[in-house]
Amino acid sequence: MNPLLKALKSRHRIIEDRIHTEQKSPAPDSLRIMALKKIKLRMREQIEFLQRAGHSSTHPGETSRIRSPRRPGLSYV
Repeated sequence: MNPLLKALKSRHRIIEDRIHTEQKSPAPDSLRIMALKKIKLRMREQIEFLQRAGHSSTHPGETSRIRSPRRPGLSYV
């Protein structure tokens, strides 16, 4: 598995855990939850992009430098 893809999946799970923890807190911060969900969505988009790019590669095992576009106004963790 691509190391970048593996790292993104790991971070996606961490963000998912943070969302769950925040939702279960006595006084959940809705703005924080919304921000975490946006970050999680962007990670999911990057994961899907890399997976699609990996399937279209003509040389197995070849790594290419594919960057997904960042959206302005969002902070990436």
